[in-house]
Amino acid sequence: MKNTILHWTSVLLASTALMLSGCTSDEDTEDAPSVSPVFPDLATLTIPAGETSCEVSFTPNMDWTASIPTDAETARWFKISDGTMEDYSISGKASATPVTLYVTTIEQETFDQTPVCEVSLTMGGQTEVIARVTRGNTAREFSLFASEYNTTEDDFTIPYVYSQSAMTKYTGTETTFPYDEAPEGTVEMKWPTRVGEFMYVFKAQGNFEWLISTPEWISATSTAIEGEDAQQITLTGLFTEENIDGAVGVIDFYDASIDKDEDPGNNAHNKYCVSMPAFRDIVRSRDQGTTFTFNGDGNYVDTNGTVMTDQECTMDVSSTKGIQFIVITPDGYGGYYANGINWVKITPTTEWNDADGAFQSKTYTIDVQSYGGSRSATILALPPTVAATIDMNGDLESQLLDTSGSFDLKEEFKPYIFASIEQEAASAQTDGFSLSYTEDFMSNYYIEQGYFNLEDLTDADPNTDPDVAENAGYIEMGAKLYRLTYGNESMSQGSLSLLISGEYSTYMSNPYGNEWLMFMDMGDGTCMISMSGYGDAGAKGDKGNLIFYNGQDVVAVVVCVRNY
Repeated sequence: MKNTILHWTSVLLASTALMLSGCTSDEDTEDAPSVSPVFPDLATLTIPAGETSCEVSFTPNMDWTASIPTDAETARWFKISDGTMEDYSISGKASATPVTLYVTTIEQETFDQTPVCEVSLTMGGQTEVIARVTRGNTAREFSLFASEYNTTEDDFTIPYVYSQSAMTKYTGTETTFPYDEAPEGTVEMKWPTRVGEFMYVFKAQGNFEWLISTPEWISATSTAIEGEDAQQITLTGLFTEENIDGAVGVIDFYDASIDKDEDPGNNAHNKYCVSMPAFRDIVRSRDQGTTFTFNGDGNYVDTNGTVMTDQECTMDVSSTKGIQFIVITPDGYGGYYANGINWVKITPTTEWNDADGAFQSKTYTIDVQSYGGSRSATILALPPTVAATIDMNGDLESQLLDTSGSFDLKEEFKPYIFASIEQEAASAQTDGFSLSYTEDFMSNYYIEQGYFNLEDLTDADPNTDPDVAENAGYIEMGAKLYRLTYGNESMSQGSLSLLISGEYSTYMSNPYGNEWLMFMDMGDGTCMISMSGYGDAGAKGDKGNLIFYNGQDVVAVVVCVRNY
């Protein structure tokens, strides 16, 4: 009986406890503790130019996931890292200590963009942006250094030596300027003696890929400089009508990734001013200052002394249209003759063609007439502007020479002395018999006035000239035939010196025994032929021959005509 009572008492107590545990009040439920995600304040961060990451720190009170957007624009520039792995999303556990992540940048330059990345944190089913990261804008860097030019050598220092100071950039908006109004800092192109054009050499350094924009009259080339992170820039001036009187242009080193006509800023354009001197009156030639040598037969003799019997004498000259060559000869008294110099002829091998440009290289031939003695000449090369001031059909001596004094070349024309000509006396042993006159101003003047005339008839037509027909037999035997006509009494008295060369042993006057025709060899390469005779001997219209022999052979016949 006692055990039964104890059993029911235990059941009753257990039932009461169960009922009490299932009947908690609403007040007791509200007071129970709960867990919520705690997010940090939004951080505004920057990855400075030149650096690759920044830190994002937070203390997660729950398991977490940090992520960045995966769209193409963000993924182009950013990733997120925990220091070990790099991805677009990283997860971790709740922590009582701060967690540090890194927003990293992909290794590529950005000059004009400032990409932004938002870092989101997800905990307990909630997501908030905890950091906004901006990638810093890299500044473009570009420097241009001019090379050293040696004015004494008239050439660049080779190998090229560049200034230690970078050139000043042009910041204006104008793109062309008058040549005499070039902006400060403009570099003028040079024309070294070893090359054929205006040019300048620079060294360029930059931290971006660039292209070069130039005016139409400048071309640019770029080559890597060995051992340096730099490029050698060679600017070459082109010869156009646009810059024939000098020009100034703007050279632009601009970012290759942009349209050159846009200006995104951040030093995307780097401009410098370059000028090219006027070339209208420039005459350039490797033959400038040369002495051209010819023998008595008018054949060119090269620098080795070889007689070029089958090759013309030529010179190459570069100039603009309108260059004029003038030949003057020494007068023997420190001055020159300029009129009537026709024993030198200078001729271009090709005519000027405007389509070939404003500055052209032409080859000119120099032809020199045969001559019994020695003589010299000076060639003037007058550029177009100077040549335009000269009347080529007028009195050249009054225009070119100091006629009030020594007949020396006027000072203003001396810079245009181009080359000289030397003709050597003919060799008697090799060149045969020859008779000629000194082809200077006075001789040409006498011929123009009809005072005398000396003709070489050796190759003349016997069908049209009776003197040639009459002496054709001598010509067939290898003799030379000349005709000397005097039209002035004073000239015929032996005042004209003729040049004579070649071997002969004797001569004969025909008709034999005449008193009006006389010959005298001066022994110095000259001779005199007189038709005045003695007293009243001889009359107008008289004609006779001088026949020259070398042994039994006739080497020359001179038909002498008295026409006064």
